[in-house]
Amino acid sequence: MKFDAVRTVLQDTPYMGVDEGWELYNFVLRERPARCLELGHAHGASSLYIAAALDELGQGHLDSVDLQTSADRVPNIESLFALAGLAHYLSIHREKNSYTWFLKNRIEQQTVAGVCQPCYDFCFIDGCKNWTIDGLAFFLVEKLLEQGAWILFDDYSWTHARHKHKTQNDGITVRSLGAEEIAQPHVEKIFQLLVMQHERFSNFVLQDRAWAWAQKTPDGRKALEVTTKTPLPARYSVRPRKQGISD
Repeated sequence: MKFDAVRTVLQDTPYMGVDEGWELYNFVLRERPARCLELGHAHGASSLYIAAALDELGQGHLDSVDLQTSADRVPNIESLFALAGLAHYLSIHREKNSYTWFLKNRIEQQTVAGVCQPCYDFCFIDGCKNWTIDGLAFFLVEKLLEQGAWILFDDYSWTHARHKHKTQNDGITVRSLGAEEIAQPHVEKIFQLLVMQHERFSNFVLQDRAWAWAQKTPDGRKALEVTTKTPLPARYSVRPRKQGISD
């Protein structure tokens, strides 16, 4: 499915900007991941960019995980994929509290003779932005990633302090957090203290202080490359992401 066709389906659906969609879509076209995992899909905009690129490649599949409450969104991921005609590229998984339980189940399914067999070529983490949940998710995802696979974290600089209107975020109750937990960007700390210090990861890239990439390979560049996203073609007007429960 062409990028323009994705934009026609999505229109103003939150929470992914057209520049982010362009980056994600072209990443999939370039790297050709056969098995993709998405942790946190909200309405399904990012999911549709991934699936559309898989459709252009003519192969691949996306497992997308979110909370049970995501089914009540308008539009929801099911309706977007039905409209796009790409439902055959997607498996939707919903959990009561956290996608870490899905990861537990998938590790069990992939375990043979006491060893977890990797099954994913790419993982996009765009969920609760919480040290405890997403920190654990990183270590669980690592077990499921093939050698050479990429992992992408959204919301690198996001903090609860800058979103004081929110009392909850994907299962996290803000009033239960300490002052430091509210002030500090959890994804940044996960990336700096867990991902970049992990011996199996390298080729670290930070784009626009929003997206943080790492590749599961011990032999790549260990220094962090700070850059910007791929320039968007002039025919697309860049709109900021709508603010909401996932932002």
